[in-house]
Amino acid sequence: MNIKKMTAIFIGLVIAAIAGYDVYAIMKGGTEASISHVIFVWSYKYPAFTFAMGFTMGHLFWRIRDTKASKQISDYTRK
Repeated sequence: MNIKKMTAIFIGLVIAAIAGYDVYAIMKGGTEASISHVIFVWSYKYPAFTFAMGFTMGHLFWRIRDTKASKQISDYTRK
């Protein structure tokens, strides 16, 4: 298995684990125990957290040099 496929599987597993935990937390503790509620509260309580999340998302979604797959996407969206 190549590293590209392993990365895709890892991302899928992390998303599934987060979603599964969120459902479990809501079932056991109500909506106040959900991940989104905690993030919402932290964003007001700790402004540095909001900045760090924005920085992290910017890092993950920032454009990198084109690959064959990203070139096809950008060519399709710019028409």
